[in-house]
Amino acid sequence: MEKFVVITYLFDFYQELLTDKQRDLLKEYYFEDLSLGELAEQHDISRQSAFDTIKKAEQKLLDYENKLALFAKYQAEQKVLSDIKALCQTLASDLKDEKANSVNKVITLVDKLMNKI
Repeated sequence: MEKFVVITYLFDFYQELLTDKQRDLLKEYYFEDLSLGELAEQHDISRQSAFDTIKKAEQKLLDYENKLALFAKYQAEQKVLSDIKALCQTLASDLKDEKANSVNKVITLVDKLMNKI
């Protein structure tokens, strides 16, 4: 996966474990697309300090994922839910009436799980 995508996902999972400064700089750099110069100016720090803080924060996110694997578990759960949904859709197409409605309710519940996690 592209680094940008990985860091943004990991940020969602682990942002509370970062310092306020790390969280703010990462959020502004990745989500608000501010440059190092803009970050330095806004936070009254050097460009090098902004760069170093971002790199350290990125490494912390990667370290947390290596230890806790929450994102990997999330991806695995999403895959299982997707497989369940596909099987239910196949099953529902072969059924009629009340049984098909029941399977469609399972599909709806799986969709809710996939969107909540």
